[in-house]
Amino acid sequence: MFKASFNEREIKEKLSALKELDDSAYGHLLGKIEFNKIQRLKKVIRQTIKRFFASWSGKQKKRMSVKRLISYINKPSNNRKILYVSSGITPNLVRQSIYMRRSGKFETVLLTESPLFGDFAGKYFDFVYVYDSYYMMVNILKEVQPYLIHILGSMIHTEYFAILAKFLSKSLVVTEFYDVASLCLYREDAQEVWAKGDVELGFFSEKFACEKSDGVILGYSPEAEQMLRSCYDIGIPMLEFHSYICNEFISESNEKYSDLDGKIHIVYGGMVTPSHVSAKRFGDTQCHHLVETITKQGIYFDIYLSPNYNQFRTKQLFGDYLLRARTNFLFNFKGGLPLDEAPKEFSRYDFGAMAYLFDRGASLEGQNRTRLSTKLFTYLEAGLPIIVSEEFQYAAKLVKEHGIGIVVSQKDLDNLPEIINSYDREKLRANVKKAQKELSMDKQIGHLITFYEQVHRLALSRR
Repeated sequence: MFKASFNEREIKEKLSALKELDDSAYGHLLGKIEFNKIQRLKKVIRQTIKRFFASWSGKQKKRMSVKRLISYINKPSNNRKILYVSSGITPNLVRQSIYMRRSGKFETVLLTESPLFGDFAGKYFDFVYVYDSYYMMVNILKEVQPYLIHILGSMIHTEYFAILAKFLSKSLVVTEFYDVASLCLYREDAQEVWAKGDVELGFFSEKFACEKSDGVILGYSPEAEQMLRSCYDIGIPMLEFHSYICNEFISESNEKYSDLDGKIHIVYGGMVTPSHVSAKRFGDTQCHHLVETITKQGIYFDIYLSPNYNQFRTKQLFGDYLLRARTNFLFNFKGGLPLDEAPKEFSRYDFGAMAYLFDRGASLEGQNRTRLSTKLFTYLEAGLPIIVSEEFQYAAKLVKEHGIGIVVSQKDLDNLPEIINSYDREKLRANVKKAQKELSMDKQIGHLITFYEQVHRLALSRR
């Protein structure tokens, strides 16, 4: 373990400037970092166990030292180094990394808490390091000097990574929001699910990231940027950038389950909320009623869970779904797949689902209206037309413009066979092929590179 720079006093001194902005946030932030040795040891043990059961090869399990990681990042190179900091291995960061590296101008390093799919990540980043504790992570941030640190903030959970990077590192910091908390739910509703301190830190971190980062990336519509600018004093560049299609993930398979049985087969891949979480707040992603609504019409409906859950956690949190799958022959509940496997598996279905029952849950209209989920691009990589709820206004607009699916109302969900059969599926699939080129990372990556360069020019002009 790297010890030379593990300096608790120095970390606290660098973060102490946060007191002037929000003393309460400062206290909560320090509580996230395992300064207590026993607390830190417990975290290290948990991470070690996770790595042992994760899908890493023997070569990948031989961990590099932190010293070697820091040396690699700080070593001069002809290419500019991007350090991604994230709790998990997410589709948007993987897709960005592939094409940033392909440009010939960048090297990419992923600093992540999740050991899942390590071999997969190792193929698409120059360096992947799984940190054992936040204490280790902040010491890495304190020592590295990449071209840019790219933070992925996840609602309530990791937005504060932007604070750590800004106070501890000399590098420029760009924050990408996977979900924007203030657009998703009310603070009071969030406190019914998460600890009050975590919620307060999450909302404060969102404000900090928008006002103090060197740039912000949103997988949302332009309207979302205006909503944030109306809430915060934002004087930094912002970029709308999505988890666009990667050519190497596109499935060319033409095999369909429906060719064998003549039935309609729909797939859903992504986040499902466990049943024990408040249905009042997150019922729209508790899919029991959606499963019943779709399968009672004789349609096959399969759910592939987000790959953030290992097999043990899946059984622990989603046992009711697994039981339902055993009693309903039209429904299957499956574990998550890495990004390079999901499109091929999904391609065997007829449609990808972005449809929900919106009379359940408390997602704010701003989130539904402006968000563009990464699953949309995974479905397109699979060659699938998309069934999308009209409440997802930005996604529905995209589906209509490109003719790549069916926009449904809530009442439509009770009459899916007739609606689906009224569409020319071959034409929909042909439009998906066209959209694979228009919405490709290959075509869009230049905007991200230009954005990074803009962030650097602006930072230099302010010095």
